[in-house]
Amino acid sequence: MSSSHRVVLLVVFCGLISVPALAAQETAAPTNATTDAPAADPLAMQVDRAIDVSSRRFLTIEHHSPWQILHGVLALRQNFQINRPGGKPGDRVRALDWLTEGASYRGTPLFRRTGHGGQAQPYTQPYEFEGHPNQFLAILTMSRLPGEHRFAVAGSPDKQVVSINDLVKHAQATVNDREEITWTLWALSHYLPPETEWLNAASEPWSIERLVKIQTSEDTDEAACGGTHGLYAMTYARNVYRRAHEGQVRGAWLEADQKIRRHVEEARIYQNSDGTFSASYFLGPHQGHQFQERIETSGHTLEWLIQAVSDEQLKSAWLRRGVAAMAEDLTRHSDKTVQCGPLYHALHGLVLFRERTRPPAPSTAVSLTPPRPDDTTPTDGK
Repeated sequence: MSSSHRVVLLVVFCGLISVPALAAQETAAPTNATTDAPAADPLAMQVDRAIDVSSRRFLTIEHHSPWQILHGVLALRQNFQINRPGGKPGDRVRALDWLTEGASYRGTPLFRRTGHGGQAQPYTQPYEFEGHPNQFLAILTMSRLPGEHRFAVAGSPDKQVVSINDLVKHAQATVNDREEITWTLWALSHYLPPETEWLNAASEPWSIERLVKIQTSEDTDEAACGGTHGLYAMTYARNVYRRAHEGQVRGAWLEADQKIRRHVEEARIYQNSDGTFSASYFLGPHQGHQFQERIETSGHTLEWLIQAVSDEQLKSAWLRRGVAAMAEDLTRHSDKTVQCGPLYHALHGLVLFRERTRPPAPSTAVSLTPPRPDDTTPTDGK
């Protein structure tokens, strides 16, 4: 069997994927219309190459879990393709189409109706379904699906569906201060205006502002993945607020902005000489010597940084070295077995960099471009 036809392997308990070395005849999934023309910037070409080779890590329905597939959707959005189970080599479907048409895993539907709307299936086993409240909804924000977008509930006799709006309503109704709110903040900041207030199912008052305050108070060093997911959600909320208020930030969003800026500076100070970011995140300098360690630590940091830095910082030598280091790592180790989560968070960082430095054509900007920070307007601290 040729290398391009070998089956992708899965070790579920570790969330691993293994892919063959890239074959010359394999056609990569398209990733961005901006790559049609040659890029003048060598870094742009390096990023394109890394995204190209990484997009060839095709996962397979039923061999890979929804948790793993959704991480691919995070990075590549509408362009992420997966293999059909038992299909011929090259028989693929867009992951978003699979999700929309009624996805299931080992007999369990990915989405289900609830008394408050709908939700993604929570973990049954590690690395199978949604690992954090509203994690899949947050991931889907990057695909810019409208609130009316509906997902079929697999196996339901009455052909039930769950819409994005249903997922948002469930998130609002079930939010609480006992569970992690990171992904809830990320998701609701995208679909609701910054000033939104509501009562949850327990009649407790909630708001986007309250979620921002909770996230800002989190001890970054004690959080998973070095606190980068929390920083990403907080940065996402800040960027949305800025867009709605002509670049200004006030109150809870100003406090979040100050924390974001402080951690950007720490990431810069602790950056390694090879361009990678600290394997200890924000605790101090730490060189990662293994590929898996680098994409997990430096990759998560880079993903958040691309959302957090100003336009001027995006052009800085230190940030470009970080992008180049990750692009080189992903290209050089394109045939290595890696964990899906870190891989696709690192790849997402490169996709975000490409979107910020080379925005898509106007016809696709709404569906692909995430909210961007804008430091051109002075911060209003009132």
